[in-house]
This record gives sequence, C-alpha cells and structure tokens, in this order.
Amino acid sequence: MYFRIIRNDVLQSKLITATTTMFITVAAVLITLAAVLGVNLSGSIDNLLEQTRSPHYMQMHGGELDKERMQEFADNNSLVEQYQLSEFLNIEGGKIQVGDYTFADNVQDNGIAVQNKAFDFMLDLENQPIQVNKGEVYAPIAYVKEGLIKVGDELTIAGKELTVKGAVRDGQMNANFASSKRFLVNKEDYAELFSEGSLEYIIQFRLNDLSKLNEFEAAYRDADLEMNGPSGTLGLFKVINAISDGIMIAILLLVSLLVVAMAFMSIRFTLLAKIEEDFKEIGVMKAIGLQVRDIKKIYLAKYALVAFIGGIVGYLLSIPLSQRLLADIKLVMGESGKEGFSQLIGIVGVLLLWLLILAYVYLLLNRFKKISAVKAIRTNGSEEKVSTRKPISLQAFKWLPTNVFMGVVDVVSRKKMYLTMLLVFMLASFIMIVPSLTYQSMSSESFTEYLGYGQMDMMASLYQDEETEVHAEQLEKKLTSDEEIEAYNEITTKPFKVKSQNGADSILTVELGDHNNFPVEYTEGKAPIQENEIALSQLNVEEYQMRLGDTITIVKNGEEKELILCGVYSNIFNGGKTAKAAFTDTTTETMWKSYFIKLNDPTKADEKMAEYKAALPFAKIYNVSLYKEQIFGPTIQSIGGVALGSIAVALLITGLVTALFMKLLVVKDKKEIAALKAIGYTNKDISTQYLSRSLIILVAGLLLGTLLASTLGPVLASVMMSMMGMTAFQLSGSLLIYLGCPILMFLMTVLTTKLINKKAGIINIAENLKE
Repeated sequence: MYFRIIRNDVLQSKLITATTTMFITVAAVLITLAAVLGVNLSGSIDNLLEQTRSPHYMQMHGGELDKERMQEFADNNSLVEQYQLSEFLNIEGGKIQVGDYTFADNVQDNGIAVQNKAFDFMLDLENQPIQVNKGEVYAPIAYVKEGLIKVGDELTIAGKELTVKGAVRDGQMNANFASSKRFLVNKEDYAELFSEGSLEYIIQFRLNDLSKLNEFEAAYRDADLEMNGPSGTLGLFKVINAISDGIMIAILLLVSLLVVAMAFMSIRFTLLAKIEEDFKEIGVMKAIGLQVRDIKKIYLAKYALVAFIGGIVGYLLSIPLSQRLLADIKLVMGESGKEGFSQLIGIVGVLLLWLLILAYVYLLLNRFKKISAVKAIRTNGSEEKVSTRKPISLQAFKWLPTNVFMGVVDVVSRKKMYLTMLLVFMLASFIMIVPSLTYQSMSSESFTEYLGYGQMDMMASLYQDEETEVHAEQLEKKLTSDEEIEAYNEITTKPFKVKSQNGADSILTVELGDHNNFPVEYTEGKAPIQENEIALSQLNVEEYQMRLGDTITIVKNGEEKELILCGVYSNIFNGGKTAKAAFTDTTTETMWKSYFIKLNDPTKADEKMAEYKAALPFAKIYNVSLYKEQIFGPTIQSIGGVALGSIAVALLITGLVTALFMKLLVVKDKKEIAALKAIGYTNKDISTQYLSRSLIILVAGLLLGTLLASTLGPVLASVMMSMMGMTAFQLSGSLLIYLGCPILMFLMTVLTTKLINKKAGIINIAENLKE
C-alpha cells in the first residue's frame, strides 16, 4: 500500500520530489567528501611521518659544527632516544637543470642528500626507504607532482648528469610550505658534487617522551649548541603537510553544513505545501478513524524513500570525486591505511543525515494533531492565518507599476510563506561569497601578513657565521645606495632564555628591530614599540599560557628583563614559535638577519634579485611574489576550485528552489490567478507579478546573505585558518564578488521564474472559479 501511495505521489509531484532528492544528494556528496578526505589526510600524514621516522626535533645549521660535543650532549641527555647528524648540500638553483628548465628562479633551498641510517628516511612511492644506485637521482615529490621533473628525465646537477629514477617522499620537506627540498643521490655522486655546494647540517633527535619536547628544546639551546638555521618539530611537520588540503576540506565541510540546512528548509516547505494540498484527504482519513500515527507513516514513508535514494546516490557520486581528490594526497604522502574506515565514516555521515531528515519530518507532521476532520472536509485547504496586528502601510510603494505593486502586497501579506525561500537565498549567497572571498584573500599580496611576514617585494637573509657582520655591512651599504629601493628594514633574530616560575626554563626566538615597518596582522594587540614590550606568536602564547598585559621574563646579558605582552600574531614558519621585540642587544649570538625590501617599481623584482644575487652571493635573496606563487600556489588553486564549485552549487540550489516555490505558488493561487484573468489581467501581467515576488525575496535574501558573509564569514574563515596555524587571518572584500555573485543569482532567478510562470497562463478561468 505504501509503495502505491508513494508512487502516485511522486508521479503527481515530480518537480517537488526531484528537488528534494537533489538537495539531499548534494548534501550527501559534500558530507561524504569532507569525511573521506579529512580522515585520509590525517591518516596519510601520520603514516608518512611514522614510516619516514621523522625527527621529533630538528635543527639546521650552516657552518662549522663540533660533532664530538653534539654527540656528548645526545649521550648525556636522558630525553634522547636516538640522535642523528645528516648532511644537506645546498646547490645553487642555476646549477640544477632538467631539459631547458633551470631552478635559478626556484625559491626553495634545493640540495642533495644521501639516505639516512637510523631515521628520517626518504621513501619511494611504495613508502619504502630508497637505495640509490650510482648515476641515479630521486627528485622531490613536489616537483614531480607539478610536472617540472618526470621519471626518466636527465637531471644535471653542477654539470653532472643523473637519471631521474623516481620521486622522494620526505617527512620534513614534502610540502611546498617547507623551505627546503632534498634530491636523493648515491654516496659516490654526493662525494663528487660536494665541492659544488654549501654544506648544511641537519641535527636530528627522536625523544623517548614527546610530551617533554619543550624541555628538550630548552636544554639544547641552554647547552649553547649550533643553531645557525631554522628548526622544526614533529608538530610543525604535521601542520605544513596538512595546510593545503586541510583548508580545502574545511571549506567543503562548511559548504556541506549550509547545504544540509537548505535541504531541511526545502523539505519543510515542500512538506507543508503537500499537507495543504492534501488537507481535505487528511480530514477524510481522520474522519474514518485513522490514527495520526498511521497518517504520519504514509508521509514519512515517502521522505524515508526520497532521503534514502538521495543519500545513496550522493554517496555513490562521492566515490569517484573523492578518489580524484585523494589521488593528490596519495601521490604526495602515500596511503593512509584508513581508506576503508573513511568510507565507513562517509556512510555513517549519510546515515546520520537520513535519520535527521526522518526526525525532522516526523516533528513537522505533528501538525496533523491540529487538523479538524470536520473543518478539513468542509474546506479546500488550510486557511491562512490573518494577522491581527496593525496592517503595514504600503503607501510608499504606490509609485510602483501596478503588477510590481501587487507582488509587493502579496509578499507583505504572506510573509511567513516566503520565509523559507528568503532563508535559502540568504544561505545560497553566503555559500557563493565566503569561499570566493577566501580565495581572493589568499591570492592577495597581504596574505603573507597572516603568516608572520609583512608586505614586501624582496627579502634577503644572512645566517650566522664568522663573516656575518661583514656581509651585513656590505648588504646594507648596497641597499642604502640603491636608488631603486623605496625602503628596507633589518630584523635580527636571537635566542633568549625564558625564566619560568616552575623552574623549567625554555628558549625564546626573538626578532629584534622596528616592527612597524612591514607590519604583520595581529590577532590581538599591536606591534612592540617600547623597550619593555614583546609580541608572541600564537603557539608561544599557548605554550606560556599568557594574555595581553602579562609579563614574561627573559635573560639578557646575564640579567633578567621583564617584558609585557603587547600583541599576538600567527606564524607558520621558523617552527611557528617566534617573538617580536624592540629592545637592543649587542651581546647575544645572532641566529640570522633578515632584510625586508620594498622597491619603487615592484615589476623590477626579478631584475633586482638577479643583481643582488650576483653582487652578494653570500646572501639568500627571494622574490617575494615568486616565493608566494611557488609556496602557496597549489593551495590557492585548490581553494579556487572549491570556490567555483560553491558558486555552481549555489546557482543550482537557487534555480531548484525558485522553480519549486513558483510552481507550488501557482498551484496554490489557481483561484486568484483565474480571478485576475477574468477581470482582464493578461498572462504577461500575472508573470510580472510572480517575477516581482521572487525578485523581492531574492534582493532581501542577497542583502541578508551579504551581511551574513561580511560578519559571520570572517569568523568562520578565521576558525578554519586557525586550525592550520593562521590565527590572524581575515577576509578581504571585493566589489567583483559582492556584485558578481548576486548578478548570477539574479539571472538564474529571472530565468527560472519565467519558465515556471508559463504554467499560470494555462489555468482555466471557469474551472477554477467554480471550485
């Protein structure tokens, strides 16, 4: 019986059924994608770091290194489980060539290395440690993925030709966000090329208790060991591997939740419309003795079937989509070992959606209890409640054309009926705008401000060695005399011991200089100006459990110095744990110096970079625009794809909801339409009236959606980015987005409304007036 009733109902309301099924399908696809990608990304990162046996703490060092003293420290520190000293031979980009392409403009620190013995293994695409034969080279997976290098290519390093045998998965340097990339070569080839590069040591430790990592870092720095270079921890390796795909998954999850909300609104609207259409039949069923629960079962059965079909179709559609998106994750990081579990989580998500829909429908059907059998049989439908409030004056709209004015009157008099359509339009515009704004914000020049660096055209770095001061003087002299330099700022990075009340001291990496030039974005507070002020990165604030106004005590020149926390910012580089201060210090050893450079003409950045590299070979010079493109390019492309997909989903939803609403409205208003035609209104007049109704709701929905996107959107974007370490992230507005998205929705609404309104013209006057 239920099947026959459902079949007849579906045949009578094809558009309603199709629209509801489509909503549920889209929601199921997005929920499953977010679940499957999230679980697999997490599993792949964990597997990669586990199978490479990535270090818990890593310190790069350029210059002389006392190996015996380092070994003694490792042997005597009870926290150290394993210690390893690796070599990274930094090769100038211009000396690395494949085909006609050279790495001269590549912003990464590219170098060669040999396979490690104890841990930090470099893996092949089967996640097995690579053994390289003489004459072979394994290229970083990032370059293989980008298509810069292919297996079988001849790669020339400093004149030596090597055959690309495969790709390297590297737990530390896999992601674009890692500033260095290792080419894996044979020991003999490494020895032959040794004189062609500059040696950097990778000092690595695995601990027996990872929870004491901060204590170990403090012990390392307190021992005054080598640290002329960036450091990293296992937690940082996880973050930089997760950023690109993690942001995409977070936006997918947000869009899926909004689509679910719209699906529930659509179900509410269609179900209430169906109840009104079947008002008399419901009364008859109650009159012949059917219980409310029995009547509920009839309607519940249809939505159970529709939700089941939509969920199954959505899940099946998500499989090829997820496999396509998972392909990049698997290529870069390998199998997660959780693919079956992720599919199970996707099924659970769809099942949960199905149960929530049934529960929601069941609650909506409780209004059957309020339907009187006698009243239902005597009338053709539920009577719309007439407001007892003072009527709203529409005199201000009298200037409008008659048909448009009648549309306004209808919307105002039946506000509650139009509410669902308004909310759907509002959320659809939100779905279009927020991902687009996220993409634009990440594409903008100011994006680096959320990562710990201000806006600049070039950056130069000098790592500490015996000639650092001489090199710094040469660099500053050139910067000062260069008329094409608009401004530059010197920042010196030094380590200071932090005095803790519990006696467990730690080391704080502090950037000294003027931080009002080339400023970063602060989550809270401001840049340090006074000698007693300090700003901390978000990770340091969490570690030291501080708030604005709190004091932190460091040891400077053997004396304790109290600093007041004046600002908090995000930083995903240099281990994510940095500080900014304005005091002067001439005795603490410098880790490195950074020079932020602004040009009069930013288009000459490539030319100036080449000039400075030739004149100052001891400095690392970066074109910041190129740096951003190479480091963040893949992430920005992923966000762009999600933004386009969100626009497509929002337009589809807008078209479906408009078609559904207008169709139900025409059916509901058959008598009114017949009456209007009887007194002389043409089909065009009636079409204009309905078009004006949908456009009034659309405009209101777009205004509310834009307001929501400009208020709630930044909050949600900030939450998503903070998961990736960018706590100060803010959305930047764009007239193109704020106007372009509404225009697309406007065109979709007009087109759909006109198509549906054609049905109003075929309504028979006599037949509908005599009912």
